[in-house]
Amino acid sequence: MRHLIIGASIAGLTAAKRIKEISPQESVILLSGEKVMPYSKMALPYILSTATDFESCNLTHPEGTEILLNKYVERVDPGNKYVYTKDGDKFTYDRLLIATGSSPYIPDVPGSKSSSVVGIRNISDIETVKEKINKSKEKRVILSGAGLVNMEIGDALVKVGIPITYVITSDRVLSQIVDREASKILERTLTSLNVELLKGEEIAEIEENKDFVSVKLESGKLLKGSCVVYGKGVRPNVDFLKDTDVKINRGVVLGNYLETDVPDIYGAGDVTETDDIVFGGKMPHALWPVAVEQGKIAAENMLGMKSFYRGDVLRNILTVFGHTIFTGGISTRDEFDVYRKVSDGEYRKIIVNKGKLKGFVFVGETVESPGAYLKFMKEEVDISNLIVPVLNGALSHIDQYSSLYKVAL
Repeated sequence: MRHLIIGASIAGLTAAKRIKEISPQESVILLSGEKVMPYSKMALPYILSTATDFESCNLTHPEGTEILLNKYVERVDPGNKYVYTKDGDKFTYDRLLIATGSSPYIPDVPGSKSSSVVGIRNISDIETVKEKINKSKEKRVILSGAGLVNMEIGDALVKVGIPITYVITSDRVLSQIVDREASKILERTLTSLNVELLKGEEIAEIEENKDFVSVKLESGKLLKGSCVVYGKGVRPNVDFLKDTDVKINRGVVLGNYLETDVPDIYGAGDVTETDDIVFGGKMPHALWPVAVEQGKIAAENMLGMKSFYRGDVLRNILTVFGHTIFTGGISTRDEFDVYRKVSDGEYRKIIVNKGKLKGFVFVGETVESPGAYLKFMKEEVDISNLIVPVLNGALSHIDQYSSLYKVAL
């Protein structure tokens, strides 16, 4: 059987590996739109900060699989089971996996298509930022948006001594994953590091000059820098599916076997939407561990094993500007029963509904076992008698079996 995988990042690689583990004789081909062999996209900010190098971030691929580079897919023909690439190649398949990930959203404003404007997705984007900084008389980098990606990019730039300016549409940083109190803690740190924060602002125009870029904001304020990095969300890479019956909302909508609406086509990773256990309904879960799990389960289903996928929960964990931030579920607002603990530079909040953990925000406080928080939230374990340890970041897997543990002792 011929398994064709579009996308050679972690979801696609994991699926290929799982297929080969279960059925080594199966044919597996991965199509990559990039010109370099697979690498960890999570490492891009660390490459920018020189904490690591590109060669150290290469990902291995399972023996017996074929990875074809620079194969940008333009169209899928499910009726004939063909996949067409931009360079004119045609591939056949018995089972197809969509694992194309997502791309940064760059608004269509004057100058936004210039070479000094990037969204961070690939190693080539990091190379562009470095090149622009090196060649520009204005070293400052202008960051449009203060979400997850741009917070990590900003942190990397500050570590290597590059001044940065955040241009933020909303009135606070990380507004999509933390609440107002948590944002304040982070903003105080940014201010102490001389990071410029322009809130309630939007880029109206970008002009590329010989060795710097000029940026005009909607307020009329003018900025100068080496380049502009957009971090205002992502869009799943689904354009090549537009003439098919594959159901697409924002991403490819999947069932509980990670199947699409079209027979023999499956999905995994950032390009997809799956069930969310806390919020209900379908939504993207653009996370490395989710992509790994989905890649494995999709592979098993491509082999006819009927492996059930229940869904997942939204969460994020990152360390930027000296703060570790861990969020999950309902994290940007107060809802149901809210428990909060605030100390100097640290913040903890959990949200509980009918004894079940529905969300949390931890800033600056190390959580002993992040996996336990996700497990309790996914499995809807009753934490009514564990509020204090949960709020203090001390929840552990053993708490799920505390009564049994006490008897054993």
